Amino acid sequence: MTTRLFVLATLVTLARSDRPYGGFEMPIFGGTKIVGGVEAGQGQFPHQVSLQWGIADSLSKHFCGGSIIDSQWVLTAGHCIKAVPSYGSFLVKAGKHVITRKEGTEQSVRVAKSFVHESYAGGVAPYDIALVKLRTPLTLNERVATIGLPKPGSIPSGNVILSGWGSISSSSSAIMPSSLQTAELPVVDIPKCRRALNILIGSSPLHETNVCTGSLKGSQSACSGDSGGPLILKNEVIGVVSWGIFPCGTGGAPSVYVRVSAFIDWIESIIANN
Repeated sequence: MTTRLFVLATLVTLARSDRPYGGFEMPIFGGTKIVGGVEAGQGQFPHQVSLQWGIADSLSKHFCGGSIIDSQWVLTAGHCIKAVPSYGSFLVKAGKHVITRKEGTEQSVRVAKSFVHESYAGGVAPYDIALVKLRTPLTLNERVATIGLPKPGSIPSGNVILSGWGSISSSSSAIMPSSLQTAELPVVDIPKCRRALNILIGSSPLHETNVCTGSLKGSQSACSGDSGGPLILKNEVIGVVSWGIFPCGTGGAPSVYVRVSAFIDWIESIIANN
């Protein structure tokens, strides 16, 4: 089976090529599921949001995830923001569990402004991190809450928790359940992650500011629709879903995230100045 790298969501169709990495077409409908995950409990991840876009507010659909780090700020992936058209409605929905229906716990707020890291080149690349400022603050409660940031420069280890509405499919066809999913995954250190990627695809854009997860057996992974969403450890968001090997769940393939601890100064500067 041919493998290649892909960013884990895009809002619009990107051209495919024979290069080892590039864009991946994300269906803009329904909810999605982590490969090898289980359904999350209601309200288990109150920091988790759905980034949605549509021609109008009422027609918006999920395309990426994100994390509430302040009542008016959401952390997500740079490639999610770069995919948003200049027209239509760009929304953040918090308090969600079932992505395909309106829920009594949900809050929907339009995006006022977004900020992509200035070193992010687009596509599968380092520095794939962004912030979204909401037009009005979220009302924080049991179902809508902030999550902490890690200590600057800290390197996560052990088992971590992924959540999102990303595809369950290990083939090229997405399978799209609608409820929020979660999985407990082991961190794979950067040298081991690089070796695994080299075996599968040769050289890759893996960077020291990334963090990787297994299992390298291929039973669990982030997938299309999870992009921008949180990887958490001890009530801190330590990673942002960025890219991986296609098809999802390929044996020997890690999932790759932005390591949030490498960007604390950038995050604090953007919020302080905006």
